[in-house]
Amino acid sequence: MKKLLAATALLVLTGFSLAEEARQAPKIVLQSPDGKQEVNLAKLTSEGPVLVRLTCACSGCDQELAYFQKLQAAYNGKGLQTIAVFREKPEAASSYAVKKDLKFTWLADPKGDLWKTFDAKAMPTNILIDRGGKVIKVVPGCTKDGKNAQTLSAEIARLLGTPEVKVAETKAAPGK
Repeated sequence: MKKLLAATALLVLTGFSLAEEARQAPKIVLQSPDGKQEVNLAKLTSEGPVLVRLTCACSGCDQELAYFQKLQAAYNGKGLQTIAVFREKPEAASSYAVKKDLKFTWLADPKGDLWKTFDAKAMPTNILIDRGGKVIKVVPGCTKDGKNAQTLSAEIARLLGTPEVKVAETKAAPGK
């Protein structure tokens, strides 16, 4: 199991707009409150795709979490790294992460610094970043049926050159 990390954000570079997909992700170093651990987004994206999930522990995000757990489980061994960044205080985020048995790295950003850096307006906002730091897909908002996670699954599979994993049941339109 990946080590869970309660952290607050230290931002190295800002000035990023989500409206501009296919742009380089900002060079951000997230550091734990004790200063002993860092998550360097540029380093992570040099190793493979990264899914940054700006989220909280609200009921909608909570219902959607299972789909993102499935995404990480399906693609982790193929190179995907997922980071959930919670808007709650580190203690609350830690309690939630333990209760939900998160299988990916998580951070706490109660001041919303990362939301400002990514210019995120919706909760949650999911940002898929390719190897090398290019923002590939931004999926704002919550879908309790897993539609957003399935959309990201298709993009992740394409980036990794692997078959798409079904993480959510998608319903065909009536008459099809």
